[in-house]
Amino acid sequence: MSKAFNDRARHFFRNYRNGRVRIGHSFIRRLVGPLLGQHQEIQLRSGLKLSLDMTKGNQNAIFWHDGDVDVRLYWAVRELLPVGGTFIDCGANCGLMGLLARQYRQANVIFFEPHPRLAETIRTNIQLNSFDPGCEVVEAAVSDAAGELTFYEHSTSDGSHSVHQDWGQELPGAMNALGKVPCVTLQDFIEKRKLAKIDFLKIDTEGNDYAVLKGMGEYLRPAFVDIVYVEMSREQAAMSQLLASRGYVGFPGVERPRQEIVQLQRDYEGGGRASFFAVDQTDKPSHGDVLWCGKNSAAAAYLTRLADAASQPN
Repeated sequence: MSKAFNDRARHFFRNYRNGRVRIGHSFIRRLVGPLLGQHQEIQLRSGLKLSLDMTKGNQNAIFWHDGDVDVRLYWAVRELLPVGGTFIDCGANCGLMGLLARQYRQANVIFFEPHPRLAETIRTNIQLNSFDPGCEVVEAAVSDAAGELTFYEHSTSDGSHSVHQDWGQELPGAMNALGKVPCVTLQDFIEKRKLAKIDFLKIDTEGNDYAVLKGMGEYLRPAFVDIVYVEMSREQAAMSQLLASRGYVGFPGVERPRQEIVQLQRDYEGGGRASFFAVDQTDKPSHGDVLWCGKNSAAAAYLTRLADAASQPN
């Protein structure tokens, strides 16, 4: 099929999915999907260009949802990352969030991705957008010790590859050893590159997130890392304790119905305010995707104001 057909199909699906009709979304994808080629080069409505493999779940979703696969993180990048800041993406997959950080905030982006195929996809997408220099791909895992690790590829979920063989057990398919991959710590990387500051650190390493945090050593502090966005899937209590002890406060992502998220995104992109994070007021460990920033920082005050305003009755 032609690129024009593919673009029309994608835009129709997004408009239909975000409309009032709540059924038939998956049917449309199953009906039209086989008519599309495996490799797609698309341009999101923001203007960002992406090369996508339609056989991979994450990239397929990016195609059909026009990039709207993690609205909360998309919002946080646009709102909290300073222009020209440093964005580090641990577990970058195909690179979407780092590329958006470069596009919207002209950030200096460092992608850490151990999967060879995905690392190559990131390089392709950097070239498509002429984001080089300004973006760097480090083809390595991140953990609390440097060296090598066995990396496992999930047979059905392209977003579930991990250094942990027991990861993704609830999903159909299996974890297969891809081989040894290089592994670095952020402490070593910071010192080797003589980084002065990290403005936004995203960690989504499929069960290895606590090890990534530990591997930062004394650099894990608000004076050096402004924002930490982490998938708290395992060892939540240990991660919460570590981050709190270093002076951070957590703002958990708020779970909302899809239509409410769509409306909030529309309001935000139309110039309005939106709140995607709550103030963590319990003593229980945070879970899910959590945004951490310094307790007395301007970001914490801003997030608190937004959350308080959102909790008030209309």
